[in-house]
Amino acid sequence: MDKRRLISRSSRREFLKKAGIGSAALAALPVLGDLFATPALASSQVGFNLVAASLNGTERVILAGDGLMTDSEATGGGTFVHFDVATGAPVVKATGVWKAKRLISFSTLGNPPLGLATSGKAVMDIDLIPANNQRVAASLTIYCDLPGRPAGGDEGFILTVEGKTFTQAGVGASLFTFGAPS
Repeated sequence: MDKRRLISRSSRREFLKKAGIGSAALAALPVLGDLFATPALASSQVGFNLVAASLNGTERVILAGDGLMTDSEATGGGTFVHFDVATGAPVVKATGVWKAKRLISFSTLGNPPLGLATSGKAVMDIDLIPANNQRVAASLTIYCDLPGRPAGGDEGFILTVEGKTFTQAGVGASLFTFGAPS
């Protein structure tokens, strides 16, 4: 009987060891899958990054954000601050987030790209979502103007919302990158 008990205990111990190794192997599968996945450089997505401020007039906008574009859609967004400097000191009129809704067009300009970056122009419909949570439809054009590769507009953005146009003018940066990770 003692022999049987010893065999049972050692069999149970071996079983648990093997089960533990099997569980660890199953848990590692997602990580191993990432190792064998297609590299990001093979991706057909284009990333965008934007940090810029408009300087025209007394009403101004600061935009920051990033996202991804494919042939037919844009995703992503960021934050915005709409303020007035008519009195000399900035007075915030609205602040909140913005989300990309629909890609109208994207084109690269200037050949060849500069590494993984390219000059270009993206036009998209966005929603501005201020702190009061009332969505406001807007149009956003992003220009990236890399050295020696003109984008057809000043580096930054043009934001059109409720009949007003805010144009970035010299303060900020934008970038389009090929092979953006998903």
